[in-house]
Amino acid sequence: MNFSRFRIFFITLSVLSLVSLFSITYGKYGGFASSITFNGGIRFSILLPPGTGGDDLKKAATEAGFDRAQVRLSDLRSNKYDLELGPDVQSSISEDLRKLAAEQREKIAALRAAGESIPDELNEKPGVAQVIEDRLLPKLGINKESVISRETIAASYGANLFWLAVKTLIYTIIAIGLYLTFRFDFPFALGASFALIHDLLMTIGFIGALQIEPSIPVLAAVLTILGYSINDTIVIFDRIRENVSDRQQATIGATVDLAITQTLSRTLITSLLTLLALVALLMSGAESLADFAVVIIFGILVGTYSSIFIASHFVQFYEELRGKWKTR
Repeated sequence: MNFSRFRIFFITLSVLSLVSLFSITYGKYGGFASSITFNGGIRFSILLPPGTGGDDLKKAATEAGFDRAQVRLSDLRSNKYDLELGPDVQSSISEDLRKLAAEQREKIAALRAAGESIPDELNEKPGVAQVIEDRLLPKLGINKESVISRETIAASYGANLFWLAVKTLIYTIIAIGLYLTFRFDFPFALGASFALIHDLLMTIGFIGALQIEPSIPVLAAVLTILGYSINDTIVIFDRIRENVSDRQQATIGATVDLAITQTLSRTLITSLLTLLALVALLMSGAESLADFAVVIIFGILVGTYSSIFIASHFVQFYEELRGKWKTR
């Protein structure tokens, strides 16, 4: 099959797709979805009474003044939900608590000066989580025993985690590029690295366009996609190397097309079987793995696409440019 004939079309398609995904992310939503994992915030795991669900929890949070709360089912059997509040709520309540503490200190000082006893409530120093629970739980008709866990993530910790994730992705691409440089030739390493960056940007754009909340499972999905994509690419590159006995007898375009054609059935069957497993995972109802499965499904499609239409043709472009440079 003459894949090289359409290489400009597919590269243009990739560029337009990237522009569209990031335009939706920033033009429609103003950026990526907020995540307490990277932005900081507080998370409650709450057991809801029978007959209530996520909609009831969301309604109660809105009535309590937390209209931007994120609700997620974590355990269907026990009817347990996670309620996530961003750093803005935490900062606002912390500021209110500081003002309350200052007022309490003034009242305590005045009572001491007058020689009066100090009520116990003036010595109480509620935390952010307690304030949230005092506002929220009565609206659900439950008590504090229904709150299974409380987790607070500082904004500084989230920022450090974000940059750790960025460094991990960069180091992964560099390590793969170095490996391919030793395993193959530099043009192949360049083509594979270009395809990996293509897959990474596509996946990040997809996450933003669908407003999928960035999290550790989502980061794991992105890293898995890079590994899957490079595996497909190496199979094609290996076949190209086997076919190249004498580059003067066959053009690089014909060699690339032959290698892709020879490995096409293997690539498509492998991708299809992997997709079936992921669709089964997505349909199992595991809410905590839903984002992970969706991102990997998209990544496999993009990784298969880039292995066939991007990586090898980038090598072809490089070889053609190098050939023209040598003839000058």
